[in-house]
Amino acid sequence: MVHPIISAAAIALGATLAGSAAAAPAPAPAAQAAPTRAALLKTLDGNFKSVDANGDGTLSQAEIASAEAQLVQKRVAALRGHVEQEFAKLDTNKDGQLSKAEFMAAAPQGPAKAPTGAGLLGELDKNKDSKVTPDEYRAPVLAQFDRVDSNKDGTLSTAERQAVSRTAQAKR
Repeated sequence: MVHPIISAAAIALGATLAGSAAAAPAPAPAAQAAPTRAALLKTLDGNFKSVDANGDGTLSQAEIASAEAQLVQKRVAALRGHVEQEFAKLDTNKDGQLSKAEFMAAAPQGPAKAPTGAGLLGELDKNKDSKVTPDEYRAPVLAQFDRVDSNKDGTLSTAERQAVSRTAQAKR
């Protein structure tokens, strides 16, 4: 199971890969630099620092839970915004026959139970000391980057990103 923080940490890589996946047939714009391992590492370090609320250089379960909760709140807010837009589209004659209250009742709500961070802590905390170090935090995303970087030059080329896109599409 992929947890939200790993997903959030992967945003730097994932957004780059997803952007490439969406436009796989088209070459990358010349102005956009190819993603590098160094840039990913910089982003990961910034993300780690933002989650490390007490600045002690490790992530506790409480810090992970807080970051998970914030991510869930952002996702719920974005989804609810989308539902608002869809309601406006569906109520084309603006007669209110599709009531907003009924439509919003179908909108995603927050989880019934608040995230605890325990599952993610268990996955990231390789030495089981109940703390996540920067190395433990970086490892899964850097491993993914390294798998995509087939020629091991520290940069994800257009061809490498397109290969990931083709593999992901084939799995669908």
